[in-house]
Amino acid sequence: MKRERELRELLVEVDENRRRLMGAYFTGIGLTVGQGQPRILNTLLDREGITQRELADACRFDVTTISRTLNHLEKAGFIRRESDPQSRRCYLIVLTEKGRETAEKVRLGFARMEEILSAGMEPEEKKTLKRELEKLLDNLRNVDAVMNQEE
Repeated sequence: MKRERELRELLVEVDENRRRLMGAYFTGIGLTVGQGQPRILNTLLDREGITQRELADACRFDVTTISRTLNHLEKAGFIRRESDPQSRRCYLIVLTEKGRETAEKVRLGFARMEEILSAGMEPEEKKTLKRELEKLLDNLRNVDAVMNQEE
Protein backbone atom coordinates (compact mmCIF):
# COMPACT_ATOMS: atom_id res chain seq x y z
CA MET A 1 0.00 0.00 0.00
CA LYS A 2 1.29 3.44 -0.94
CA ARG A 3 2.13 5.69 2.00
CA GLU A 4 0.36 9.04 2.12
CA ARG A 5 2.94 11.72 1.49
CA GLU A 6 3.49 14.36 4.09
CA LEU A 7 2.64 17.98 3.39
CA ARG A 8 6.31 18.92 3.73
CA GLU A 9 7.30 16.39 1.07
CA LEU A 10 4.68 17.68 -1.36
CA LEU A 11 5.74 21.29 -0.83
CA VAL A 12 9.38 20.39 -1.43
CA GLU A 13 8.56 18.54 -4.64
CA VAL A 14 6.34 21.34 -5.94
CA ASP A 15 9.10 23.87 -5.22
CA GLU A 16 11.83 21.73 -6.81
CA ASN A 17 9.83 21.32 -10.01
CA ARG A 18 8.85 25.00 -10.11
CA ARG A 19 12.50 26.03 -9.62
CA ARG A 20 13.69 23.62 -12.33
CA LEU A 21 11.21 24.94 -14.90
CA MET A 22 11.67 28.60 -13.99
CA GLY A 23 15.46 28.20 -13.81
CA ALA A 24 15.62 26.90 -17.37
CA TYR A 25 13.35 29.71 -18.55
CA PHE A 26 15.34 32.44 -16.79
CA THR A 27 18.67 31.10 -18.00
CA GLY A 28 17.23 31.12 -21.51
CA ILE A 29 16.48 34.84 -21.28
CA GLY A 30 19.97 35.66 -19.99
CA LEU A 31 19.52 35.79 -16.22
CA THR A 32 21.58 34.11 -13.53
CA VAL A 33 19.51 31.69 -11.50
CA GLY A 34 19.66 31.86 -7.72
CA GLN A 35 20.46 35.54 -7.31
CA GLY A 36 16.93 36.93 -7.30
CA GLN A 37 17.42 38.70 -10.62
CA PRO A 38 13.92 37.84 -11.91
CA ARG A 39 12.25 39.13 -8.74
CA ILE A 40 14.25 42.37 -8.89
CA LEU A 41 13.44 43.00 -12.56
CA ASN A 42 9.77 42.19 -12.01
CA THR A 43 9.62 44.60 -9.07
CA LEU A 44 11.34 47.37 -11.04
CA LEU A 45 8.78 47.00 -13.80
CA ASP A 46 6.18 48.35 -11.35
CA ARG A 47 8.35 50.52 -9.09
CA GLU A 48 11.13 51.88 -11.22
CA GLY A 49 13.28 54.63 -9.78
CA ILE A 50 13.35 53.38 -6.20
CA THR A 51 16.32 53.25 -3.87
CA GLN A 52 18.32 50.13 -3.20
CA ARG A 53 16.83 49.95 0.31
CA GLU A 54 13.26 50.21 -1.04
CA LEU A 55 14.02 47.55 -3.62
CA ALA A 56 15.55 45.24 -1.00
CA ASP A 57 12.44 45.64 1.17
CA ALA A 58 10.07 45.06 -1.75
CA CYS A 59 11.96 41.89 -2.79
CA ARG A 60 12.52 40.70 0.81
CA PHE A 61 16.34 40.65 0.38
CA ASP A 62 18.99 41.96 2.69
CA VAL A 63 20.86 45.02 1.40
CA THR A 64 24.19 43.17 0.98
CA THR A 65 22.64 40.46 -1.18
CA ILE A 66 20.79 42.93 -3.35
CA SER A 67 23.90 45.07 -3.77
CA ARG A 68 25.84 42.18 -5.33
CA THR A 69 22.92 41.24 -7.56
CA LEU A 70 22.46 44.83 -8.71
CA ASN A 71 26.16 44.95 -9.61
CA HIS A 72 25.66 41.89 -11.83
CA LEU A 73 22.49 43.33 -13.38
CA GLU A 74 24.27 46.61 -14.06
CA LYS A 75 27.27 44.89 -15.70
CA ALA A 76 24.89 42.87 -17.87
CA GLY A 77 23.13 46.07 -18.99
CA PHE A 78 19.74 45.43 -17.36
CA ILE A 79 19.76 48.35 -14.91
CA ARG A 80 21.53 51.62 -14.22
CA ARG A 81 21.94 53.62 -11.05
CA GLU A 82 20.97 57.28 -11.16
CA SER A 83 21.68 59.93 -8.56
CA ASP A 84 18.80 60.49 -6.15
CA PRO A 85 17.96 64.21 -6.19
CA GLN A 86 16.71 63.90 -2.58
CA SER A 87 19.86 62.29 -1.18
CA ARG A 88 23.48 62.54 -2.28
CA ARG A 89 24.25 59.17 -0.69
CA CYS A 90 21.52 57.19 -2.47
CA TYR A 91 20.98 56.04 -6.01
CA LEU A 92 17.75 55.24 -7.78
CA ILE A 93 17.57 51.92 -9.61
CA VAL A 94 16.25 52.23 -13.16
CA LEU A 95 15.69 49.65 -15.89
CA THR A 96 17.52 50.05 -19.18
CA GLU A 97 15.69 49.24 -22.41
CA LYS A 98 17.29 45.77 -22.33
CA GLY A 99 16.22 45.44 -18.69
CA ARG A 100 12.64 46.45 -19.47
CA GLU A 101 12.42 43.90 -22.31
CA THR A 102 13.83 41.18 -20.05
CA ALA A 103 11.55 42.20 -17.16
CA GLU A 104 8.55 41.80 -19.48
CA LYS A 105 9.76 38.28 -20.32
CA VAL A 106 10.16 37.57 -16.60
CA ARG A 107 6.59 38.67 -16.01
CA LEU A 108 5.39 36.43 -18.85
CA GLY A 109 7.30 33.52 -17.29
CA PHE A 110 5.71 34.16 -13.90
CA ALA A 111 2.26 34.32 -15.52
CA ARG A 112 2.88 31.08 -17.40
CA MET A 113 3.98 29.36 -14.18
CA GLU A 114 0.78 30.57 -12.50
CA GLU A 115 -1.19 28.94 -15.33
CA ILE A 116 0.78 25.70 -15.01
CA LEU A 117 0.34 25.56 -11.23
CA SER A 118 -3.40 26.13 -11.41
CA ALA A 119 -4.17 24.01 -14.49
CA GLY A 120 -7.24 21.87 -13.96
CA MET A 121 -8.39 23.86 -10.94
CA GLU A 122 -11.75 25.50 -10.71
CA PRO A 123 -11.68 29.15 -9.59
CA GLU A 124 -13.06 28.18 -6.17
CA GLU A 125 -10.40 25.48 -5.75
CA LYS A 126 -7.70 28.02 -6.57
CA LYS A 127 -9.14 30.45 -3.97
CA THR A 128 -9.22 27.66 -1.38
CA LEU A 129 -5.64 26.63 -2.11
CA LYS A 130 -4.45 30.24 -1.79
CA ARG A 131 -6.31 30.59 1.50
CA GLU A 132 -4.74 27.38 2.86
CA LEU A 133 -1.25 28.40 1.72
CA GLU A 134 -1.75 31.73 3.53
CA LYS A 135 -2.47 29.70 6.68
CA LEU A 136 0.79 27.79 6.17
CA LEU A 137 2.68 31.05 5.81
CA ASP A 138 1.06 32.45 8.94
CA ASN A 139 2.00 29.29 10.83
CA LEU A 140 5.63 29.64 9.74
CA ARG A 141 5.77 33.36 10.47
CA ASN A 142 4.38 32.87 13.96
CA VAL A 143 6.81 30.20 15.11
CA ASP A 144 8.80 31.41 18.10
CA ALA A 145 10.54 28.19 19.03
CA VAL A 146 13.66 26.95 17.28
CA MET A 147 12.94 23.65 15.53
CA ASN A 148 15.95 21.81 16.91
CA GLN A 149 15.26 22.50 20.56
CA GLU A 150 15.02 19.43 22.72
CA GLU A 151 11.54 18.60 23.90
